[in-house]
Amino acid sequence: MAILKKYIPILLSLIVFSGCYSDFEPDIDSTPVVCINADAKQGEALKIFVTRTWRWSEGLAENLDLQLKDAIVNLYVNDRLYETVGFSEWDYNNPMEPWVNRQCGFLSTYEPKAGDRIRIVAHSDKYGDAEGEVIVPQPVAIDDVAFLVSNQEMSKLDMTTTFYGNVSLEVNFTDPESVKNYYLFKAGYMSDYDSDFRVEMWVDYSAEPLFTEHVSSLESSISETSGYTFFSDRMISGKTYPLHIRLNNIGYTVYSDNFESNKAYVELVLTSISESYYKHVISVWESNDGINGILGGVGLADPVWECSNVSTGAGVISASAPVKLEIPVSEFFKDIKPSAQTSE
Repeated sequence: MAILKKYIPILLSLIVFSGCYSDFEPDIDSTPVVCINADAKQGEALKIFVTRTWRWSEGLAENLDLQLKDAIVNLYVNDRLYETVGFSEWDYNNPMEPWVNRQCGFLSTYEPKAGDRIRIVAHSDKYGDAEGEVIVPQPVAIDDVAFLVSNQEMSKLDMTTTFYGNVSLEVNFTDPESVKNYYLFKAGYMSDYDSDFRVEMWVDYSAEPLFTEHVSSLESSISETSGYTFFSDRMISGKTYPLHIRLNNIGYTVYSDNFESNKAYVELVLTSISESYYKHVISVWESNDGINGILGGVGLADPVWECSNVSTGAGVISASAPVKLEIPVSEFFKDIKPSAQTSE
């Protein structure tokens, strides 16, 4: 299987590129249209991004001004006009993108709630109209978390003690049976202390079969399947289910034996997502890593387009309801006896 995964894409490329080719400008009707992207996240002010599509020959997106700053953007909540949203700029703080500190778009004063029907209508004098809607899903709680620590070690140097190990988590939740549900799961480690600390770990999602329910047997052999942590309830509808997550190669440093000196914790986030969000991510995977996308990329199948619920076919209006649970990293090592320390 590993051989197939390595050589099939190469063979397909050789078939296509063994013929003659030349540069060309395809005569395709590609008049730009309005694009809307927004995620109606429960409890957060709604951010709406209204841009336009562009012809590939215009250049790279990062070199173009695609923002439609003068667009008229109306927000409807439960079929009633809530506000006309103006273009603005706001502070942006995402640990995954530390190089970005500001964002701009259409910032609403509305904070979505579960069950809300959100409709966004945008108009541009130059590029026309676009609209789409979504219903904010109900959040699903994390019932409890069980864990098993393995390969525990401890070392002491001066006034610091470092703990090492691997942790297998079972994140239990109960899927509501009454409606179709879609989910996104993420785990990470956070801290609220200064630079005199050390905590490291690697989050491994490969043990959870639900994260690859969209992957066929053939695709599992030749496609990239890691990095996707979304799933539906088609296999677990109405059931309580434990997500299997591994925290590998943990390195956790504290001062002496005082666990409170290091405020590190693992953050588990189970997010209920709208069908539009799920279908969009599925289509992105199919386009990039699915068998049809692979074949389409070398001209042996029709291309796979990203799924959109916007009237122009550009962008996606999604909704999400996250539930977070924090576990202090110290919980994983509290049973290690001081007598087990080794000096360096």
